[in-house]
Amino acid sequence: MENVWSKTILQVYKFLPRIVHTYDRLIESKAINSQYTNGYNINYFGTQAVTKAIIDLSQRKITLINLKLLVEKALKSMRPSMARILILKFVDGKKCVDLANYFNVCLRTVFRKLNSALASFSLALKRLGYDESKLKEMLAQEKWISSVHNHFSKSDLSLIENDDIKSTIRSSVMYDLKVSAL
Repeated sequence: MENVWSKTILQVYKFLPRIVHTYDRLIESKAINSQYTNGYNINYFGTQAVTKAIIDLSQRKITLINLKLLVEKALKSMRPSMARILILKFVDGKKCVDLANYFNVCLRTVFRKLNSALASFSLALKRLGYDESKLKEMLAQEKWISSVHNHFSKSDLSLIENDDIKSTIRSSVMYDLKVSAL
């Protein structure tokens, strides 16, 4: 189960800056649109509703920034060779075949190295105080991250190629942000 969270976090890591930027735009939009309050939309644009929405979006932004810092700290605590293969696979989006060519090893060795690196990353997260329950609690509001986690859970822990998960992230993020914008 630990590797599922490791894969999830590494997979969403590269999307975090864009989503944080989107939260910034949503916060700005909420603030600007709050000037259009009238009797019909007071529940949506009223001071209390706008303040609550801005605080919620700001807290979600802080969570994602903390997640980014957590990933970077965990990767820095690992052996450089293990961190490198995780970065190539999950951040740079290299396929396993490409990794085999890059490291000049057989495909089976790539899978073995990836599994070992994922276990090391999970251990680094635990050392930093983030086990499965802590990650669930931290990321409870981020439904799009839960969708990615569910995708990896259903995949029987196989190493999914990057293209398989991009559509899951894209559709989940768009839905989640639409709900947040309301």
